[in-house]
Amino acid sequence: MVIGDGVKLILPRPQRERLNIPYIKLKFCLVVTEDCVLPRDKVSALRGGMGEMLLRQNCISDRDCKKCRYKAPCIVYKVLYTQMKRKPAFMQGDDSTGYLIECENQRESFRAGDRFFFFLTLFGDNIVYFGQYLQMFYQLGVEGIGKDAARYVISDIKNIRGDSLLRGSQIVMADYCPETVYDYVVRRMRELERTGCRNELVFHTPVCLKYQGKYIREFQPEAVFQALFRRIMMLDYFSEVYMDQFEPEEYPQIVCQKADMCVVRRYSSTQDSRVSLRGMTGSVRFHGITEEYLPYVLAGELLHIGKNTSFGFGRYTLE
Repeated sequence: MVIGDGVKLILPRPQRERLNIPYIKLKFCLVVTEDCVLPRDKVSALRGGMGEMLLRQNCISDRDCKKCRYKAPCIVYKVLYTQMKRKPAFMQGDDSTGYLIECENQRESFRAGDRFFFFLTLFGDNIVYFGQYLQMFYQLGVEGIGKDAARYVISDIKNIRGDSLLRGSQIVMADYCPETVYDYVVRRMRELERTGCRNELVFHTPVCLKYQGKYIREFQPEAVFQALFRRIMMLDYFSEVYMDQFEPEEYPQIVCQKADMCVVRRYSSTQDSRVSLRGMTGSVRFHGITEEYLPYVLAGELLHIGKNTSFGFGRYTLE
């Protein structure tokens, strides 16, 4: 199946099973309450801030997870990190798999009443912790975000259909409607059937890829697709769908690419120091993305790929 030749919208069973990953994506609309300067990299600030709020409200062990006897039932550990009954062999440590934050607004100077938004995507069992995430972001607005503690209020929360979950001060859970990654893929395939496809991935945020043990500075077909298949496998395992990693005999070849290295600097409260996250932005065009690959490539738009996805890295769209 190649886009434009009449897409079959009933995918083969292995693809359906691999993409049967529950998720919900929400748009948080925020209004700053005072003149302020916000961080350029808002995802890191939101991610760090929400973790701090959760720890303040719930941690009973001086933030020393390694020595804490309550690690298994701990809400902090469940919300921020990955508790999985089984993990793929390539997973190391406590990767944050259950959520994503997206915010590509790099504006810094804001006046009281100005607005900005971010997206929160929850996967698998993390979908049921929406109340915890909402409380974290609400409290972060009260305490303030970034080094200047800029305050905001949550003015609205919308689902992917544009329906508001916030009615006055109440959350309407009837509009909190999870679906699966498979549903997203089918929807995107219908769009591409109408508009056509250039087989080009455009990376809107840095992507950090490793190939043959080294971080790469230009796109490699194997690196891109292996990162994609690993990401899908991680979320399958997180959703307790245990399938072998997809291993194609060959990968689509690159026709042309544009890769620029960039660095995102953030403060890590865990390490109590500033850290630098590196990745590539740009685009890469492949020589045909066939029916074998297309559903997975479209799933990657939603899931992100590479390292540091919980900090917004690895978001692309298939143009």
